[in-house]
Amino acid sequence: MFVCALVAALPSLAQEIPPVQRVEVELGDATPAVDVYRPAGQPLGLAIVAHGFARSRVRHADLGRALAAYGVVAVIPDLPHVVNLWANGRALVELVGKVERGELTDLRLPRERIVLVGTSAGGLASVLAAAELPGLAGWVGLDPVDRTGTGLDAAGRVAIPAVVFLAEPSLCNLGSSGEAIAAALPARLRTVTVTGASHCDFEDPTNALCEAACGRSSPDVRELIRAQIVATVRELLWRPGEASRARLALPPMESPP
Repeated sequence: MFVCALVAALPSLAQEIPPVQRVEVELGDATPAVDVYRPAGQPLGLAIVAHGFARSRVRHADLGRALAAYGVVAVIPDLPHVVNLWANGRALVELVGKVERGELTDLRLPRERIVLVGTSAGGLASVLAAAELPGLAGWVGLDPVDRTGTGLDAAGRVAIPAVVFLAEPSLCNLGSSGEAIAAALPARLRTVTVTGASHCDFEDPTNALCEAACGRSSPDVRELIRAQIVATVRELLWRPGEASRARLALPPMESPP
């Protein structure tokens, strides 16, 4: 099974994950809950994961645990705004700053050890943030959705390595509107179209509400996507000269930049 082969390709650093740490963080005029998943040992880096429209941090709990299992701190906030995605982008910029200054629990990591990940409308918020944060390790878009064109403009200003994952075109991703964001990224490494994936397969776990609106989700596809995201985040955090951070091969299902 391909997923097992991909997970086996990861360095054998899987470890027991401590319980999730839940904190409240002041972001602008809100104080949303933030879940922090931490490796037991020295972290490779940190990924901030932004959820989709009208969703919550719970929708990426499985991804958070998987990232921590392979040495990456996962920080998953409840985005403070439902409709104002631009304010969510500013909140993500503020959250990165708190990590850099050590204001999020006892974590303190430089910007080059931080990856932004965003799903659907969280993909738009995170690309808006990435455009304002030069020096990040990278940005990962998970079927990002852009209803206004502002994501396309922001993508053109994202000067960091980026990888975009796409589902099959649907109403929920506006006919794969993330393709335009991907094409505009000046430092894009690749675009990965996951054959047969629905918009809900990028949540982990998803639920019946998403499936009713956006199509059925498959546990096998979610597992495949989860493994690819973990491998991609680790790749973006890789730095030359450190044997434990070897670059990882991804499956031959990607379109060229």
